[in-house]
Amino acid sequence: MLLLKFNAYKKMKILIISDIHGNEAALNAVLEQEVDEIFCLGDIVNYGPYPGECIERIRKLTDKIVRGNHDNAIGRNVECGCSEKYKALSDQMKNFTKSALNSSEKEFLANLPITLNIETGGTNFLLSHGSPGGDIYKYLRPDVTDKELEGELDDIQANIVFIGHTHLPMVRKIGDITIINPGSVGQPRDGIPEASYAIWEDGTFEIRRVSYDIDATARGLWHTGMPAQYISTLEEILRRGGM
Repeated sequence: MLLLKFNAYKKMKILIISDIHGNEAALNAVLEQEVDEIFCLGDIVNYGPYPGECIERIRKLTDKIVRGNHDNAIGRNVECGCSEKYKALSDQMKNFTKSALNSSEKEFLANLPITLNIETGGTNFLLSHGSPGGDIYKYLRPDVTDKELEGELDDIQANIVFIGHTHLPMVRKIGDITIINPGSVGQPRDGIPEASYAIWEDGTFEIRRVSYDIDATARGLWHTGMPAQYISTLEEILRRGGM
């Protein structure tokens, strides 16, 4: 776990993004607004055609980034730990993603922290990809029970916990801790084919959506060299907001 502190602005607007998955068009659409800080909850790569471009863009904008299971799989050449529903797609796309990235980019992904604590303006934020405790493979979907969330928050010292991984937006409050999943920028799976993200501004937060050029991402997929059946499935997921 890393702990970062930075000076609080009189007014602070933070963009929280997760699960970009190599979708440069979606990332660019989300980044059009003006913010003071960006938190990234991991899975910058895989599933999408532009992993290197997404890494480059995010690295230039923030160092508040944690490692997702796909970042881990590509950076450390291990299994993604995906659900059975998406594992075949991930395995197919992994070959392209590994070939598209250089050794420096893979090393960057491999060495991202698993969790990150950030203190600013009297608020303690915890960033993690899967579970608050740092399990990058654990799915905490919106229907997770309060009891399970309570167990996940044992020993967590934070006011706001940001998690990703499920590609499903979620806002829950357990005791004094608020848990927020901003959904997925690059591959939303809640039936809405728009990039999903969160804004935290001066103590309030909001899940937001923005449309992007899905056709551009689809064209990129067709240039990856992956078998057509997998590209068609990935394109359908983008256009339908899940499968």
